[in-house]
Amino acid sequence: MERTVVRCAEGHLFSTATFPLQNLGPGRIGPGRLIRCPLCARLRSSVPADLGTLTGEQIQLALRREAVEFLA
Repeated sequence: MERTVVRCAEGHLFSTATFPLQNLGPGRIGPGRLIRCPLCARLRSSVPADLGTLTGEQIQLALRREAVEFLA
């Protein structure tokens, strides 16, 4: 299953199995989704992380931190 690395509003990196409606651009409904951050355990606005700015270690750590639930 493909995972998406995301960043919450607090700056935490983690991954989610799906990123709902990610094919809809920011001009349509905005880039963020409410996802429960596994680090702070709060619903946070989260956006896909720019993998080009992350180190391999940051990406691997984010892939190990998995969001369990989300709200579209």
